Amino acid sequence: MVQQALSDALCRLPSVVCVAGGPRMGRTTLLEACAELAATMGFTVLKAQGSAVETDFPYELASQLFEPLAADVVDRVASCADPDPRAHQAALRELYRQFRELAERTPVLVAVDNLDLADRDSLRLLSYLRRRLTDLPVAMIATTLPGRLLECTVGARRLTLGGLDVPAVRALVGYEAALCHEATGGHPWLVTELLRESELRGESVGDLCRTPSAELVSTVVTTLGPELVAVGRAAELVGRSDIPLVAAVAAVGHEAASRGLLEFETVAVPLVIAAVNAGTPSEMRLRAARQLHQRRAPVDDVVEHLLATDPVGDEWTCRLLAEFAATAMTDGDPERAADCLRRLLAEPLTEDDRRRVFAQLGEAEVHTDPHAALAHLTQAGGGVTLAYELAERGELVDAARVLADTDDDLAPVSIAVEHAGTVDQMPPLPDTARRQRLWHAVAAVSLALSGDRLRASAALRRVSGRNLAVTAGSDLVDRRAFLHIVTALSLMDDLDEAERLCDNALAAVADRRRPALSRLALGLRTELALRRGDLREARRVTLLQNDPHVTALAPMIGALIDVNETQSAAVLLSAHGLDGEVPGSARYDEVLFQRGRLRAATGDNARAVNDLLECGRRQDQRGVLNPAVCPWRSTAARILVELGDRRRAVTLAERELHLARHWGSASAVGVALRGAGVVTGNAELLAEAVDTLRESPTRLEYGRALADWGRCLRESGDELAARSVLRMAHDMAMRCGSVALMETASRELRQAGGRRRFAAADPAMLTERESFVAQRAAAGRTNKEIAGELYVTTRSVEFALTSVYRKLGVSGRRELRGALGLGN
Repeated sequence: MVQQALSDALCRLPSVVCVAGGPRMGRTTLLEACAELAATMGFTVLKAQGSAVETDFPYELASQLFEPLAADVVDRVASCADPDPRAHQAALRELYRQFRELAERTPVLVAVDNLDLADRDSLRLLSYLRRRLTDLPVAMIATTLPGRLLECTVGARRLTLGGLDVPAVRALVGYEAALCHEATGGHPWLVTELLRESELRGESVGDLCRTPSAELVSTVVTTLGPELVAVGRAAELVGRSDIPLVAAVAAVGHEAASRGLLEFETVAVPLVIAAVNAGTPSEMRLRAARQLHQRRAPVDDVVEHLLATDPVGDEWTCRLLAEFAATAMTDGDPERAADCLRRLLAEPLTEDDRRRVFAQLGEAEVHTDPHAALAHLTQAGGGVTLAYELAERGELVDAARVLADTDDDLAPVSIAVEHAGTVDQMPPLPDTARRQRLWHAVAAVSLALSGDRLRASAALRRVSGRNLAVTAGSDLVDRRAFLHIVTALSLMDDLDEAERLCDNALAAVADRRRPALSRLALGLRTELALRRGDLREARRVTLLQNDPHVTALAPMIGALIDVNETQSAAVLLSAHGLDGEVPGSARYDEVLFQRGRLRAATGDNARAVNDLLECGRRQDQRGVLNPAVCPWRSTAARILVELGDRRRAVTLAERELHLARHWGSASAVGVALRGAGVVTGNAELLAEAVDTLRESPTRLEYGRALADWGRCLRESGDELAARSVLRMAHDMAMRCGSVALMETASRELRQAGGRRRFAAADPAMLTERESFVAQRAAAGRTNKEIAGELYVTTRSVEFALTSVYRKLGVSGRRELRGALGLGN
C-alpha cells in the first residue's frame, strides 16, 4: 500500500510525501526502491540522508542533496550566510534558478532519508525551495520518525509504516505467530532476526521470545546503536516523561535524549525492552540513583537502583544504603532494610563497619530470616538481639553469656519469664512507651504464672496494645510483648482478646514475608484453639505450619490426642526429637504434659505419670504455680487412682483445686474440680465442675466434665440422669470434634442403658484421605475399588473407614450418606 502511494506520487507531480516509521521499519529500503523506480521513469534523482552526528554542521544535508546540481552554489550559500545577507539571498536565488532549469528539462525526485536528523540550515533551504516549486514536475519524498512534522513537509501526504499483522507473521513463523507478534510488535526486522536465530540455534521462535538468546540480544542492541540503546535503558530506568533526567542518566545531550525517546517509543516492544534491559551497566544505575535522589524521588525508587549497582567503594552509595536501611527499620520494613544492608556488605568496609552492618542486618533478619539472623548476629559479636535468637532456640546458656556483655535490663527478664518461669525481681520501669509496654507485659505473664491474678490483671491493664499486632512484625521488643500479652490473656480465659491479637498479627503480615511473627502467631493460635476446645480450628491452623514454632508443638500433640490420632501424635513427637529427653526450657513443660497424656491414652500409665510429675517438678522449680498453665496435678491424679495410689492422687487434686481457686479463672477452677471429683468419686464436685465450666470459654473441658459427671451418676445408680448428662457430653464432643471424648461418652451411655441421640455429624473432622474414602464408600464403591483409586492396599482402606465411622459416630456404610450430608 505504501509502495503504491509512492508510485502514485511519482506520477502526479508536483507532490510531497512524508513516510514515518520507527527504526528498522524499512524506511531506507523503501526510499531506495522509490529512487530506483524514479530513475527508470526518467527522473533526475537527488538523494541525501540525515545523520545525528552531522546535525550541527550547517548545510551538510543540502551539500549531499545538491552536489550533483550546484555544489559551488551550495558552498557559496553556506559561506556567505552570516556576514552578507544580500549575498546569501543571491546565492539562494541562483540555486533556485539552477534547480528550476533542471526541472524544466526532466522531472526531479528529491529523496531525503532521516529528514528529522537534518541540520537546521538545510531544512530552511528545503522549505525555501519547496514554496517555489509548486508548478514544476518535482516530487519530494522524505522519511522521518513518527511524530516529526517539519516545516518543509507541512501539507505533505503522510504515510506511516506499520508492523506486520498477525496473519502476516503467521505466514513467516507458523503456529507461534501470536506470541511472536506480541514480542516484536510486528517489526519486520525483529521477526526476521527471530527466524534467523531460530534456525541457527534449533530453538523455536516462541522459546526465543520468552527467553532471548545472548546472540539475539547482541544483534538487537547493535542494530539500535549505542545512543538509542543508552536512551532506551535510561527511559526504562527512570521513565520517559522527564527528558533532562533521561539525558543525565543516559549521559547524552538534551536533543539526543529527546530524539532518542521518540525513536525508542516506536520500537519499545517486549523483545527490544528485554534486550535493552539485559545489559544495563552498573554506572547507569548509579547515575539514575544520584539523579533521582537529587530530585527527591521516593526512597524505594532510589534504593532499587542502588541495589543493582556493582560494589566499587563509592562513599555516597555506602552512606545512602546505611541511611535507607535505618529509615526502613524505623518505618517497619525489615525486608528493605535487609536488602540495603546485604548490598552494603558487598562494599569494601573496615572491620568495625562490617561488624556494625552485620549487627544491623541480623536485627532486620530476625523478622524475615531468623536462621540467617543468628549467623549474622554471631558475626557481629553479640548483643541483645543475638540473646533473643539463642533463647528462641532454647540455647539458654549461650543466651545468658551474651547478655552478660549488654546493659539491657529488660532482655534478661523477658527471656527468663519465657524459659525459666516467674521473675523474682523486675528492673526499674523504663522511660520509653515501647519498652514500658514490654515491662508491663513481662510483669503480667510472670504474675500470671505464679498465680497472682489481681496483680497480673493490673499489669495487663497498663499495657497499651494499640497497633501491637502490626508493629510486632518489624520490632523485636513489640514481638516479645505480643508473646507475653497473648500468653497472659489466655491464662486469664480472655481467649477472645488473645485470638483477636493473633488474627490481627497474621492479617498484618499476610502480604509480607515475616516468618518469625507468622510462626509465633500461628503457634499461639493453635494453643488458643486447643484451650477453647475447637479441634477443627486447631487442625486448620496446624496445617498452615510447615515449620511450627515451639509454642505450637504441645497444642498440636494435644489436638491429635483428642481426635484419637495417637499414632500421628507419636510421630510428631519423634520428628522433633521429643520422644526421649525433653529440653529443660519452660517452653517444653507443656510438651511433657501432652506426652504424658499421650502415654496415658495408649495405656502406658506408668510412664505417663512420670512425664506429668516431671512436668510438675520443673514448674514448681520455676515458681509456676498456676494450674491454668497446664493441669498436670489433676491429670496425674486420675492416672494414679488407676495405678492404685489413691492417697497421692487426692493430695495432688486437692493442691490443684486450692491453687485454681486462688487464681480464680473458670476454666482452671472447673478442671481442678473435675479432677478432685474423679479422684474422690464425689458427684457434687463434678456437678460443680460442670456448672463452673459451663460459663468458661473452654468447651472441651466442659464436655469432659459432663462425661465424668455422667459416669459418676451411672455408677451411683442414677442411670436416667446419667443418660441425659452423657448425651450432652457426646453432643459437646461432636461440636468440639473430639473423637476420644465421643467414644468415652458413647461407651458410658451404653453402660447406662441408653442410646446416643445422633447429632449432626461433621465431616470437617475427617482428614483429606478419610474424606475421599468416605465419599467413595457412600457412593457405593467397594473397598477394593477405592484401594485401586488411591493406589493403596485394601487393608489401608479398611483402617481409614474404621476411623471415619469412629469420628462420625456411625456404625457402618448405611449411615455414611446421612453423616456426610449427601441425603438418601
